Amino acid sequence: MLSTDGYWYFVIFVDAYTTYIWFFPLAAKSDVFKIFFHFRTLVERQLTTKIKYVQTYWGGEYRKLNPYFKTIGIHRRLICPHTHEQNGIVERRHRHIIETGLTLLGQCKAPLKFWSYAFERAVYLINHMPAAVLNGCTTFEHLFKSSPDYNFLRIFECLCFPLLYPYNQHKLDFRSTPCVFLGYSSSHFVSLF
Repeated sequence: MLSTDGYWYFVIFVDAYTTYIWFFPLAAKSDVFKIFFHFRTLVERQLTTKIKYVQTYWGGEYRKLNPYFKTIGIHRRLICPHTHEQNGIVERRHRHIIETGLTLLGQCKAPLKFWSYAFERAVYLINHMPAAVLNGCTTFEHLFKSSPDYNFLRIFECLCFPLLYPYNQHKLDFRSTPCVFLGYSSSHFVSLF
């Protein structure tokens, strides 16, 4: 289903060691190449490490990546057709995202066209929840070596009032307007008092 922000698909990348998830919505499956290029740069800058292996199935959206992997030295592991258990961690993470995202949409009775916001929020929550396999540690904490901050968490699709005063053209303009909270921006720093 087409989301309100123009996406049909999504791709996730899961770190095999920590099971941390990166979520990227896609307008077309062919965008995987462009997204992976962005993802690789992000990981190498943020984590100061190189990607050594990528495991995928032999889907058409991943075939374009094969020559790229060879030129930069990333080894590609292919799972055998019809054996999703070989990609078990990613399959479980994918199912967890879908179920959590649909639960978020269902609890607030939001239309399915908001799936991209709900799934992105689900990934955020999953990455910040303690995991039994990590002895109660979160995947965020395991990957970034710092504790997550839970003080600014808000309920998905709750009523919120953004501060509009700095953007007003006139001093008598409204200082806020009722809005619906759909998630956090990954490119903006949020400070709550």
